[in-house]
Amino acid sequence: MSVYPRAAERYAAFLEEVPLGLAEPGLLPNWTEALSELELQSLWFAGEFGNEFTTTEGQPIYIRDFGVWNHSAGPDFTGCAIERGGLIMRGEIELDPDVRDWERHGHGANPAYENVVLHLFIQGPDQARCFTRTAGHREVAQIQLNAAMLANGAKPRKQAEARLGRCATPFAQMEEAQVSSFIEAAAQYRLHRKSEKLQALIRIHGREQAVFQSLANALGYRNNQRPFTVLTQRLPLRTLLKQTALEREALLFGVSGFMESVRYEDTQPETRVYLRGLWSEWWKVRDTYLSWLDEAQRPKWVIAGARPGNHPQRRMGALSAMLRAWKRVMAPLQSASAWSRAAFTNVLLELEHDYWSTHYTLLAAPSAKPIAMIGETRIQEMLANICYPLLVPDNADLWGEFKQLPSLLDNQKVRRAALRLFGKTPLNAKFQKRLFHQQGLLQIYEDYCLEDDSACAECPFPERLKGWR
Repeated sequence: MSVYPRAAERYAAFLEEVPLGLAEPGLLPNWTEALSELELQSLWFAGEFGNEFTTTEGQPIYIRDFGVWNHSAGPDFTGCAIERGGLIMRGEIELDPDVRDWERHGHGANPAYENVVLHLFIQGPDQARCFTRTAGHREVAQIQLNAAMLANGAKPRKQAEARLGRCATPFAQMEEAQVSSFIEAAAQYRLHRKSEKLQALIRIHGREQAVFQSLANALGYRNNQRPFTVLTQRLPLRTLLKQTALEREALLFGVSGFMESVRYEDTQPETRVYLRGLWSEWWKVRDTYLSWLDEAQRPKWVIAGARPGNHPQRRMGALSAMLRAWKRVMAPLQSASAWSRAAFTNVLLELEHDYWSTHYTLLAAPSAKPIAMIGETRIQEMLANICYPLLVPDNADLWGEFKQLPSLLDNQKVRRAALRLFGKTPLNAKFQKRLFHQQGLLQIYEDYCLEDDSACAECPFPERLKGWR
């Protein structure tokens, strides 16, 4: 953390001194049930479980290459490389929710699984040990994944009640400068954690793929982040940029399942023209991706309750437009010295699309006026979650630039955090004016409010807060 202001280090030390001592902090008890097999595969491929493990036999394993997500019959991930006992082994990786699924699904007798070098699973029988063997009777190393391995932000979270917390009393008694310094330290710490996560993704998949995947995740808003992540994991940037714009768009809308979900006769004339163009390319490759179109393997898009501008079909159109301008989108993010907030913001605000600039969904009538593909509030989320975490480690002065950004997005979790920390005092409004204020409040809320199981009564945070200087 040496490149960060000292306040972030102070917040990290503060966290260590105020542990809540939960066995699995912030986790839903049934976390495995809350995540589908598809989501578990996505978390693995993003490196959320890490890349250094110990097998069920006690042998260390290091993941050298996560490979590619397989869209054909066979193991989940192909072209992988692991280091085991000082040797590099290349092959496939299979992930099952239960270790017994290997035999239940017939993998042990299937020659397509002969090159599997690692079998991942979440749960198994309490008493007996299950071994993983191929059709050639070769034993496959096993790793049991658990919730404690998951990086912050990947775990299913509970909610804290929207009410005044005990910490409001010490906050009210502190000097405003003290409160400000604490929130800034929490915001700096949050940016550092986001940076660590991005750097881990870069080490696994490279800088441009990490940025592409992260920007797509941001387009998913709250409800569709995981489906967008799955899509960009399955269709990596290097694959998409080799295609023409039409081929690329047909892949995105085809693999997402949106091509299959719309009846041609239900659409408007302009949409029929657009769909004919997409189908002219999609039908050529559709059979290749049939396994991903299966109900269990398709991303679960959340549409109910979404604003028209946030509909995932429209966001997919924005992703297509972004790919058409990818060199300009990526240029300011190549390095801290190349960074220009104006250049990054302008290229996203100027994105256009022949169809999606005037349509919210594939079933909607065209709008009377063009609609921005990506708005200012969404761009600000990208600045907070991607751009500055990516670049500040190489230039700590950018923290000052980040602090000047206003808060544009009305965030329900921020409001809940401010209510718990400040009640309805003037501090509530004062510390929601800047983007870094929001980030700091969210970090405090997640570190304490979401980790406390005592309904605030036994949380050590309020007492410890009195010592902050």
